Amino acid sequence: MMKKSFLLRSYIVLLMLSLVVNVHLFSLKALSVNSVPLPLFVFLIGMAFPLCFFQDFLRFIRGRKMILILAGLFLLSGVFSVGFSPFPALHGLKCLFQYGLLFGISFLLLFLFSLEGENLGLFFLKSVAGLAVLLAFISFFEVTNEGLYRFLSDTFRGGEYQLFNGRFRAGATLTHPNIFGCFMSLGILILLFLERESGLKAGIFYPAVVILAAAMALSGSRNAVIVLLFPVLLLLLNRKTVKTTAFVIAMAVFMMVILTPSASRFADLWKQTNKTQKKDFSGEAAASREFNTVGTRLMLWQSALAMFRDYPLTGIGPGNCNRAMKDYASAALLAVEKEKIDKEYLHAHNGFLNILAEFGLIGITVALAFAIYLAVLLIRRYGFFPPLPVHALLSGIILSFIPDAFFYSLFYMVIGLTIFLLFAFPENVLCCRSSSVPSDEPAP
Repeated sequence: MMKKSFLLRSYIVLLMLSLVVNVHLFSLKALSVNSVPLPLFVFLIGMAFPLCFFQDFLRFIRGRKMILILAGLFLLSGVFSVGFSPFPALHGLKCLFQYGLLFGISFLLLFLFSLEGENLGLFFLKSVAGLAVLLAFISFFEVTNEGLYRFLSDTFRGGEYQLFNGRFRAGATLTHPNIFGCFMSLGILILLFLERESGLKAGIFYPAVVILAAAMALSGSRNAVIVLLFPVLLLLLNRKTVKTTAFVIAMAVFMMVILTPSASRFADLWKQTNKTQKKDFSGEAAASREFNTVGTRLMLWQSALAMFRDYPLTGIGPGNCNRAMKDYASAALLAVEKEKIDKEYLHAHNGFLNILAEFGLIGITVALAFAIYLAVLLIRRYGFFPPLPVHALLSGIILSFIPDAFFYSLFYMVIGLTIFLLFAFPENVLCCRSSSVPSDEPAP
């Protein structure tokens, strides 16, 4: 038993580390694959667990038939979308494979949790929180050391350097500062859950919150602020969580005031001066652009809706929202985001609209059915009121997809989906002590 527990925990840590660095190993020219990601091989190694615990795996599959059916239907809708897409099929199939890898990793983790229940589920959450703290420490050195920032940007962010008022936006080993900032916010929400529901010690909780709040501010991500503050404000309605909630709010606001790379990113949502450099530290920076950020988001959403109108049933194809943007962007959007659009780097910046544009009505219907199924399980288990840390954590994940679409980040998607599955199924025994729903309630 001790050996099994050690192996499971070691594998989970290895998988999380492979996702957070996501280095690319080699190319497959025959399939036009520029780089094969490391997490794929770690996932394949993990497939040994279903083979070793085959009977347990069969029971797990029988109890998760609906979730597997919905995931399979979503991938099948993607195949139809690829078939009717105006873009080359190979690119769409490669993007669809990423979705398949996402589902596969999350289901594998859920199966591993089922082998030990609450203990392994809590270990996963503690590991994610610890990983967030580790990335936060890296970000502190990153923003003060140009050489380290250059290395991380070249290795994990395609050489894109983001500066505001001459200060770097932290991203650590993740692919974009927005993803990094939102992950810092999720780390704080996980700590709130662990502090309230599993007795995380104050000597760990409060310093960790300070570290993550500082890193979130250094990311300069407004999305991260939404992900953290809106869910935490809900917890003020629960008198049992007021003390820790007030501390988190105060610390987040304080860190934003003193550490955010540019105060204009929060003081003025309607007008932003954005300086983005591409491998240029010589002092000759590209000219700054001044544009209406909220208006840009609206224009992106309008472009995504235009794609849906042209391909309502099957969408424009997985991963093709970026490619199609140059054909659907308005003149105003092209004027401020032409470089990113030409490089096929700009998506719909909304999770719902991104799926709608790429997968059409068929895909969005299956995706909504998947979300509703999980929502029903969660509501049956935790209710609505009083708001609990689990409500804050899950709503934070949902909120991160309103102003953005993180489907290009396998790490963030695996973390988000796995947390939802972890809390949705009673077998994992992650019940809130303050919840009125009994922990042994059978799954529907």
